[in-house]
Amino acid sequence: MAEKTLESRQKGSGGGGGPRRSTGKSSVHSDGHTPKSNERRKKTNNRAQQRNHLPKHLFKIETAHFTSNFHSDICRAAKYKVHAPLCTCSKVDRLRQRFQQEKEKNYNTSLAERLKDLDISDPFDNVVVLPDTKTTPAIFVCNETSSNEFRNDATLCEDKLAKEIFDGNTDKTSLDTLPFKVSCALCLLGHQKNGFVAIVADSAQELQPTICKAKAASETANHELHSDHAHFICAVQLSSFKSLLRSAKTRSKHSQIVSEILSQLKTGGVDLPPSADDASCTIQLGHHLSSLLWLEGKLKSKKRSQYIMVLGYVDGPTELMLDLPGGKRHLGESTLESLVREVKEETSLELDKQWLEERLSRRYGGALDENSEDVHALESEKENGNVYFVIPP
Repeated sequence: MAEKTLESRQKGSGGGGGPRRSTGKSSVHSDGHTPKSNERRKKTNNRAQQRNHLPKHLFKIETAHFTSNFHSDICRAAKYKVHAPLCTCSKVDRLRQRFQQEKEKNYNTSLAERLKDLDISDPFDNVVVLPDTKTTPAIFVCNETSSNEFRNDATLCEDKLAKEIFDGNTDKTSLDTLPFKVSCALCLLGHQKNGFVAIVADSAQELQPTICKAKAASETANHELHSDHAHFICAVQLSSFKSLLRSAKTRSKHSQIVSEILSQLKTGGVDLPPSADDASCTIQLGHHLSSLLWLEGKLKSKKRSQYIMVLGYVDGPTELMLDLPGGKRHLGESTLESLVREVKEETSLELDKQWLEERLSRRYGGALDENSEDVHALESEKENGNVYFVIPP
């Protein structure tokens, strides 16, 4: 009986129980594929050939109406980067190669016509804007901002682009109202850098009038505070921060330094969360404060201040972050202008712009050939785009 069952299975269709019925037509070609599978293979091969020869998105160039044309119709990116003429940034190099490829192979006919209409031989020899995306090969070219013009007056070239982006509005603070973010690439920070400030003194008492002034201004404009505004401002010993960095690998010593800094914050009138006790609280030093502590050793002056004014942020019930005021500059701004704006946004404190201008070099937007002895400017080789000013209160 078992042999008979096995024999019937072998004669059947492999599990159906009976012989397979013939339709009279063969649906399998000599190559072993059905017509539908062959059709799918052809379509797949065609798409692969198109990918190998033609890019999915062709290179595009725009020179006017940044918001309505370049942003809304072409890119729709959330972030854009502004680059200097003929810069060597990696993303610009890749786009430049892509541009040359499409231009030489001549499969992007609209690109050749566009270049002819714009009368541009090398679009990258201008201040250009790139979308911060991986899929859109496009650039916005600001006319009359070539490398020669940029060397003569880089700020003027940036102002031309700012007017294009803001549709003629020269108010640089309008950047905050745009539906996208525009920032300067590292290559654009060679002539005017991002500015940060360390206000230092020999005692915490000397810093208190400045801190009180910032607190009063913050309370007055409470409903209009910037999103980056500090939760509190305080004076802390520089030696405490240096000890905190050195004690990162020694748990007991680290806890002792954290307790010491928390005590200084409470003495300075900072209202800490109830859960931020000595045992559970963690204090993180911001990148710019850490950079300043490393650069501070380069100061030529033998007499060094003991206390520094820092910003404080409560990141959680037991987490604090301390850093320096300052930040990225906007298009057309000098280092000094960006520093004054950023400090006001983060602390509500208005720096004396005239006092700084009379003591800073033109390299940072000041009026002098060299910085005065009242202000120390610290730059790091690792951070080519940032400068740290050490000033008295």
